[in-house]
Amino acid sequence: MSATPPATTADNRPRPGRGTPSPKSAPGTAPGSTASTGPADGAADGPAVDPALMRQVMSSFCTGVAVVTATGDDGEPAGMAVQSFASLSLDPPLVCFAPARTSTSWPRIRAAGRFAVNILAEDQTALSRSFAVSGGDKFAGVAWHPGGNGAPLLDGALATVECAVESELPGGDHTIAVGRVTALHRPREVGPLLYFRRTYGVYGAHAA
Repeated sequence: MSATPPATTADNRPRPGRGTPSPKSAPGTAPGSTASTGPADGAADGPAVDPALMRQVMSSFCTGVAVVTATGDDGEPAGMAVQSFASLSLDPPLVCFAPARTSTSWPRIRAAGRFAVNILAEDQTALSRSFAVSGGDKFAGVAWHPGGNGAPLLDGALATVECAVESELPGGDHTIAVGRVTALHRPREVGPLLYFRRTYGVYGAHAA
């Protein structure tokens, strides 16, 4: 097979192809766009992203809902609702979620060193709403039992994951919490609670 010359763009620049490294795009730029060196403080080039629009667009990504719980140093339970929970690694077994820097529950959970992630089932909307608020007694009227690591396991959860705090990374106005999985429980065979565009829903196969 005879060699063919590399394809070129309209201005005679070689197109990236086999053997030609493709320039990396900066976050938010079109594929093939090269990242330019920004100001010394690391601010991104180009127009600023509208936070309201970003929130609206990101809400189009449907997620599950989980409640992260722990027993504080004072012996009292602490908890917070999260949408950002995800599996991070199988070896070692790691999970992650992203609490806001303004969270008052995360510092208590982090200080405990151990926590549980309670993945909510389709019939636990009220539970999610209770743990989504800031302050107050979120555990009032909530049935739970201690897990192997002492963290509260919420009765009726779709599944639970017990963890030890592994690390914490900066993430803008949030922080990225990484946990090492120490135990897993799958107590129910029902559909998950979903969240889409600020509205709760259920998985189609389980919808009434």
